[in-house]
Amino acid sequence: MIIVLSPHLDDAVLSLGAAIAGWVAEGHEVEVWTVYTAGPPLEEIPPAQRPFGDYATRRAEDEAALAMLGARPRHLGVWERIWREPPVRGVTGVFRTPPDVSGFARLDEVRAIVAEALARPGAGVYAPLGVGGHVDHVELALATWRAMEDEGGQRRVTFYEDFYALSERARQRHPVTVRAPRALRDSPGLAVPAGLPALGALGAVGRGPTLERYAPAVATTPWRADVVPVRGFEDVKLRAVAAYRSQAALLGPLARSLPRVLRRQHERRGGEPVWRLG
Repeated sequence: MIIVLSPHLDDAVLSLGAAIAGWVAEGHEVEVWTVYTAGPPLEEIPPAQRPFGDYATRRAEDEAALAMLGARPRHLGVWERIWREPPVRGVTGVFRTPPDVSGFARLDEVRAIVAEALARPGAGVYAPLGVGGHVDHVELALATWRAMEDEGGQRRVTFYEDFYALSERARQRHPVTVRAPRALRDSPGLAVPAGLPALGALGAVGRGPTLERYAPAVATTPWRADVVPVRGFEDVKLRAVAAYRSQAALLGPLARSLPRVLRRQHERRGGEPVWRLG
């Protein structure tokens, strides 16, 4: 069995959609456990933020996308940071990581979710690195690191590059991805005229500490960069990505160009980037 831990309803497909389809084709059971899948009642959310908080729609989109890939969804129901106290300033406020680990209010709850995944006999677990600085992504990455150390799962956990790692600026801020810099000529943003500015903006919103502040061993542990080849499953990944219609509109000018940007990422990086310990 393979369990992919996804912060939000689309992250696993954006980062590993072709890999998921390929694993299923090889005969593996694949489950995508999405952690932050809940919030306040829709009528209590300001109209401008309702696309983020319409979880009935978002969960249905996720089910449709994963059905295309042959994977089973599991929605864990943790509230996204955007809805929790203290309030964040605007949508980009979720890209402000806390000064210390006490700022991750759901860390123990999320760590228990990861521990459950690691308790599945023989399961391989994939988790995000937290590239880009979204608080939910970093919290899940930290929870995975802690559970992995506690449960002895180092050989069974693989970390994947978050969607925000399409921006080299975001990759340069992260203690793991900075070890494998990408040349400007290989940027996925070069797939479209407005791609580089859009990815530059995507990588510029992160503020605050990165993962090694909360888990110093991340910066000193040996890591090995790798890729999962798309192996003919690129098209089904892109169809699955397109199923997240409610969220695509939030990407602005990048939305229409996303298929070309992802194709270029696969081409220039050899597949979907992942990192393993050792």
